[in-house]
Amino acid sequence: MIPKGQMLPLVLVAATCFFAEGSNITSARSGKALSLFNVIQFSNGPCPGTGNRNGTCYTEAECTQKNGVAAGTCASGYGVCCTFSATCGQTSSENCTYFESSSVPIGACRLKICKCDENICQLRLDFNSFVISGPVTLSSSTGKATNGIVAGAGAKEVNLATQCLTDRFSVTNPGSSSPPTICGTNTGTHMYVDANENCNELAFQLGASSSVSRQWSIKITQYACDFDNLAPQGCTQYHFGSNSGTIKNYNFDGGAHLANQEQKICVRQERGNCQTCYFQIEKTDFSVSGEAGMTTGFTSKTQCCGYGSNGEDTKGYDCLVIPGALKQTDKQDPAPGSQFCGGLLTTINEGTDGKTVCTKQRPFHVTFRSDHFEHPDESETMITAGFRLAYTQKSC
Repeated sequence: MIPKGQMLPLVLVAATCFFAEGSNITSARSGKALSLFNVIQFSNGPCPGTGNRNGTCYTEAECTQKNGVAAGTCASGYGVCCTFSATCGQTSSENCTYFESSSVPIGACRLKICKCDENICQLRLDFNSFVISGPVTLSSSTGKATNGIVAGAGAKEVNLATQCLTDRFSVTNPGSSSPPTICGTNTGTHMYVDANENCNELAFQLGASSSVSRQWSIKITQYACDFDNLAPQGCTQYHFGSNSGTIKNYNFDGGAHLANQEQKICVRQERGNCQTCYFQIEKTDFSVSGEAGMTTGFTSKTQCCGYGSNGEDTKGYDCLVIPGALKQTDKQDPAPGSQFCGGLLTTINEGTDGKTVCTKQRPFHVTFRSDHFEHPDESETMITAGFRLAYTQKSC
């Protein structure tokens, strides 16, 4: 029981950035100074919710007002971990929004993502699940091209293999560069894009029919400009937190690389290391462009990433670029070039060193480039999967 003449301290909860107590008042009967208001204020920071989802810590009333779902508690029980889901045609400015395929329409499906704060600089999209139709496999001639442009008689025959013609996914970034358009199977991969002042759109364009069961769940995280682990400028993907990992092109798991790619994959330099080495675990982990029987990976610019002086080079345009590439030998000899294509990352010699490529050039990154078309000598040999490489960082 509350003693006569005293007032019960009232606890108010407000989701802000700090803890504070309210003003004291004096009881007229007792003359004792009592805290009438204890205001609990807490940060609207990230929190772990139920069902392997992350959310934002809000009061229960705020979560309801924002159309979120309370998925556990936070702030010592004064708040709820509020999770947010969105689907086609909606707009969200909540951090850690999940873009869900609750229903899969035909045609356009767009979600607008706006900054949750003016100090937001970057978005990370984690593809917890991502399956849409993959690229076409048409190998019949579409026409003849010179320097990658259909130009008529006298040029080299091209086809549409690797193009995303049935389904595609893109991210808009008005007035600045955007990630490449993708399709196929990309579950477990991710993508970075600069946060735009006018909002970004995550856009699916879905064809009338598909041979796969389309589904996606994309977690969208917003990073502040002063966040100490932003992805380096221009990176499509960013790997960090371990001395080893795996990188691959979009739709590698779907069995074919994609057309029109400029996929820059960055790897953070971890403490105590000064080089990153890349290698394929299986022989099937590298198949990019090139003629039938072309298995060497160290190449000159005339052999990949170009069309040759006449615009009709037969060895293909698509390739993986590893700046500052070194052969992993005792002497670490410089590679003849930094572009890699063909059926192997490098020629596999005796031992494991023959299939390892290292670089000391920082920041660590590789870039996968592909053009709009495929050539018959590429698609007929089924050199279209792309690459999946393990990497490890080492001291010098």
